[in-house]
Amino acid sequence: MRKYRMKKKFMANILLFIFIFSVHNFTNFSYANERIVIAGGALTEIVFALGAGDQVVGVDSTSHFPQTVKQLPQIGYLKLLNIESILSLNPSLVISFNDTETDNILQQITLAKVAVLALKRVPATIDLLYENINKIAVKLDKQEKGQELINQIKKNLSNIQTQIATQPHKIKVLCIMNMGGSILIAGKNTTTDALITIAGGENLATHNSVKTYTTESLIAMNPEAIILTTHSINELGGLDKINTIPGISETEAFKNNRIIIIDDSYLFGIGPRVDDAVKILFQGFYPQ
Repeated sequence: MRKYRMKKKFMANILLFIFIFSVHNFTNFSYANERIVIAGGALTEIVFALGAGDQVVGVDSTSHFPQTVKQLPQIGYLKLLNIESILSLNPSLVISFNDTETDNILQQITLAKVAVLALKRVPATIDLLYENINKIAVKLDKQEKGQELINQIKKNLSNIQTQIATQPHKIKVLCIMNMGGSILIAGKNTTTDALITIAGGENLATHNSVKTYTTESLIAMNPEAIILTTHSINELGGLDKINTIPGISETEAFKNNRIIIIDDSYLFGIGPRVDDAVKILFQGFYPQ
């Protein structure tokens, strides 16, 4: 009888082990076989930086990095997402900023029995970036990779902050967005403003969001440095056409050749390449 009980207990332990092992492998299998659709360029970069890029099956039009995302199906612009395009990709998970449009689109996706991870886009701060990395890492079972990514960003930014502390004054900056005949300046509550601040500059534009400036306003503000995006340069027809922006040649920035060109993909939210963006701006603000 005792032998029988021991054998029964042994078999029970074996069955329990098999069950736990099966659940563990099923969980890992489900993590590894997500079909992820992403709305938000910074979020796309986080997923790829965590090593889960092979699970991404669709992105929005603000997703430009890494280059491979350009080959993925598009679901529309962040502020004008297409529900049919999203659901046609048969996603198991949609990762998105929570201020997407049209109204209730994330709710519609949830009602279609698709998991949604909605994350904050503003305020554009480093702390919010770390929060979003953590949340995505947990969702994708990539916590260790997430912490490694955060630690690397912190280290790189700390090195730049040490150099910023040695500068005698904050350089005065304006960022001119895409033109099309207008001078559009990025103000407060924008990714651009956050990057300028982190890189040790002072954004002269104190208005909220983006605003059209007159030639006279640009000349009067007289920035010491001007940021232009690659899109803006393309619209102008090349770097040699910068002087065709009305009023720019009258600024200290133009006279001292302190024009910084930055890729638009850095400006679609604070993402895991924030240290690269900040380094580009810092070196442009305070050239050696």
